[in-house]
Amino acid sequence: MQTLTVKLPPDLAERLDRRARSLNRPKSEIVRQALQAQLNGEKKFESLLDRAGDLAGKYAGSRHSSHKRNLKTMGLKSLGRWKHS
Repeated sequence: MQTLTVKLPPDLAERLDRRARSLNRPKSEIVRQALQAQLNGEKKFESLLDRAGDLAGKYAGSRHSSHKRNLKTMGLKSLGRWKHS
């Protein structure tokens, strides 16, 4: 296997150190996997929160969701006490 020396900015080096410790893997393995993914054109891993982050609160401002009439019976349907009026 060929050796490659890479200079990293301090913040990136710290992130790599933390990731290696959390996964209990050598830093070189993590860098190899990241480089392989980059060269293969794979997308960066995103958590569900990352993917849905722009949706959080998107509908919070809707007048229908916060109207007193709609909030009055909230949760009662699942308890079997909801009556359509």
